[in-house]
Amino acid sequence: MSPVERSGHHAGRAALVALVGVVVLFGTLGLVSVALSGRNSPDLQLGDQTFTAGRAATLAERIAESGPYLFADVSGRKDRDMILQHQGDDPETGWSAFLAAPIDEPRDCTWDWQPDEQIFRAKCDPDRTAPADGEGLTQFEVTVIDGKVDVDLNADARDEATTTTSTAAG
Repeated sequence: MSPVERSGHHAGRAALVALVGVVVLFGTLGLVSVALSGRNSPDLQLGDQTFTAGRAATLAERIAESGPYLFADVSGRKDRDMILQHQGDDPETGWSAFLAAPIDEPRDCTWDWQPDEQIFRAKCDPDRTAPADGEGLTQFEVTVIDGKVDVDLNADARDEATTTTSTAAG
């Protein structure tokens, strides 16, 4: 026989402490979720807001030789494959970036560059065309900063998040 008397209350106390811990954890997660639910993704600042494609001079030269670049979705959303195009002789200007497929087509219906015609044709519908600069397609803002091409994939989302509408009483 043991000199220490056995008590059956330890299991009950341990279960109660564990239950309180779980309730506190879920309560905290719920509060954080509610606090962040009203925020638009550009406000969260989880990563870079832009994509640096590379050195402007190098990219412009390669595009002149072999055509526009197709980038698989660099944002991680899996729905924004992008074409980067350069036109002209100055690597500091003449840049455009736009969705790589028509907005109403599947992801694999990309725009194919036709160098002889200087236009894009949809892979799934060769009669469907787009101009060399992608005008009329969903565009992304492109700037050259310190000699590097910078594509802003989230400019529209940030503009929507900071735009407010007010009505005047009258």
